[in-house]
Amino acid sequence: MGNVRIVPGNRRPSPGLLLLALVLVCAAPLGVAAATGLDDDRAPADQLETAGDDPQQAAATRAGDSGGDSGQVTTASENRGPPPTGIADIPPPGRAPSTTAGTTPSDAGPGTTTTTTTTTTAPPASPAPAPAASPVDQVLLLVNDARAHAATPCGPLQLDPRLMAAAQAHSDDMAARNFFDHTNPDGVTFSQRILAAGYPQVALVAENIARGQRSASQVMQAWMGSTTGHREAIENCAFNFIGIGLNRTAWTWTQDFAA
Repeated sequence: MGNVRIVPGNRRPSPGLLLLALVLVCAAPLGVAAATGLDDDRAPADQLETAGDDPQQAAATRAGDSGGDSGQVTTASENRGPPPTGIADIPPPGRAPSTTAGTTPSDAGPGTTTTTTTTTTAPPASPAPAPAASPVDQVLLLVNDARAHAATPCGPLQLDPRLMAAAQAHSDDMAARNFFDHTNPDGVTFSQRILAAGYPQVALVAENIARGQRSASQVMQAWMGSTTGHREAIENCAFNFIGIGLNRTAWTWTQDFAA
């Protein structure tokens, strides 16, 4: 054994030593990282905090919330789709409803609209009241009513223009010359006046006169309450025509009857 020479440079390390050396080399960086505190898992949180955010907000941001101003958040999450059915025409709070007429789709084709206009139609004007009947017309109505309700009902009398002219002329003559009679101051009788007005000669004529009554009802009450033949003339079924005259200056009335 004394003749054996050991040469250091040529000695090979054992496999166990090589494996130990490899383990030591790989573990060295991990120890350095642990000693300096560079934990990769804390890096994002450190970055959020240095940006000035609250730690709780940063945690919420990491969980998926949107950071930043609340108005931006609202805008980002606002639904930009079509408005829900049934509320599209509701104006925002504080704004009065629009007075512009709405438009509805037309059948004319794409891109066309039809404007709908609401027209308010004024109610029809009330018809003008019918003019009040004249005193002459009122007397005629009352005469025919009395004839219809007489003990022996009679048909209505009709106005005749010739009898009307004779009756009106006599009422005016009594007012102008201040007399009250069936015969005028010239001696002309009522039958002569009726003939002079153009009415043909007939076998039966009659005349009623009155003065001072201011309405048709008053003069008819006076005639119908008379016991000297006035009512009999009114209710005589032999008469078919009548003329009525009134002068309002002296309130003189004349009725001329004829068959």
